[in-house]
Amino acid sequence: MTEKTEKTKKAAKEPPVYSLHRAGRCYNCDLKLEPRSLVRLKAGQDEREVYCRSCAKLDDMEFLKSGNAKVTQMAKKYSQRVIVVMQWSELWKTYERIGLLVEPTAIDKIEEELNIKFENREKH
Repeated sequence: MTEKTEKTKKAAKEPPVYSLHRAGRCYNCDLKLEPRSLVRLKAGQDEREVYCRSCAKLDDMEFLKSGNAKVTQMAKKYSQRVIVVMQWSELWKTYERIGLLVEPTAIDKIEEELNIKFENREKH
């Protein structure tokens, strides 16, 4: 496989994940979801059908807060899966990008390469 086709394959976009602004429940397992929980919406459906990270098969990924372009570029380079995390803004009445979900190995590589340590590293 050539490098160009590899990049095209990797660039296949996954639908975004959303940070809840109010409590809810997972449509699949009925888990109580707190505000700021990350959820995935059912493809092509309304916002009432939300899935927790476990049911959406995202529990193996870690949240990387936006704000540092260099770190974001490196995360996209090192992670096989990159999913945008969006949150509703009451001020602007639209969704805003607040970060990415990436593989933990990508964050490890970034910490090693830049010689930094991310605080509060968690699965969000």
